[in-house]
Amino acid sequence: MLSTLIAANMLFTPALIRNAPLGDLDHNAEIKVMRIINGKLYVAGRFERANRKLANNIACWDGTAWSTLGKGVDGNVKDICAIGTKIYVAGDFSVVDKGSSTPGVEANRVACFDGTKWSALAKGTIIDREVFALATDGKNLFLGGNFTKINDATETRSIAKYDGTKITEIGGAFDRAILAMTFMKGKLYVGGIFREFGDDEMMRVAQWDGKEWSEMGSGGVPGGSCTMMTNDGESVYASGLNVGGSDGIAKFDGSKWTNIIKTGGPTEGVHVEAGKIYFGGDFTTINGKPGFGFGIWDGKA
Repeated sequence: MLSTLIAANMLFTPALIRNAPLGDLDHNAEIKVMRIINGKLYVAGRFERANRKLANNIACWDGTAWSTLGKGVDGNVKDICAIGTKIYVAGDFSVVDKGSSTPGVEANRVACFDGTKWSALAKGTIIDREVFALATDGKNLFLGGNFTKINDATETRSIAKYDGTKITEIGGAFDRAILAMTFMKGKLYVGGIFREFGDDEMMRVAQWDGKEWSEMGSGGVPGGSCTMMTNDGESVYASGLNVGGSDGIAKFDGSKWTNIIKTGGPTEGVHVEAGKIYFGGDFTTINGKPGFGFGIWDGKA
């Protein structure tokens, strides 16, 4: 499946845009996020068709062919998350499953596809600004972004939780946006461009233990902006952060951050699987050697 992931990353690189064969996505597709869920690759961003069928910004690859999720969503998709067989998506959309002869379903920025049909997240819920990231503990869905209110009533900033019925705030407010999240060993880890939580400094990275927020590492990370987070069950990995004066991929071991891959330019995405780290971005060197846009690290080279 990772060979598919790598091929997909290369396929949608702007420099490699070409006329698409039948069965492909739009030749000018812009892919924002890729997730492997239940053995299938889900891709989303901005495109119209997959396998010549109306897909509207999200599609699924099973190793042989593309399939659509109903009629998709009417705006850009920024993240995908699964709980069981349900696929949750976040982005800049207001209607899902809309076709030429179907009106679709109103859904404000976050929606759910159950394998057959689309639905809004907590029907009638209005989130006032962007949702950039999703994560789950297996039961609850966590939302990260730049929003400040839910339904003009619940005041929160950048973070919220959906328990399957309603969306609520959790533990206070960040001063700026959350862009990335991951959940590991009972804790929610978040990163972004924030610098404060409430009255306290919390530089770009934070963790929630279910009761309170704390900074990840002493002083957080003063440089860069966290663009994506993932984990391998033991450590958290982040792209976009500037640790020790260098761009690259950073690792949090539970107490401190370490720059494990140094790049000559910013990183934007990171994926960890089977002991290897896959990363992409707008860089020209990897650990001082030529490396352009995409790399794989096995722990040694």
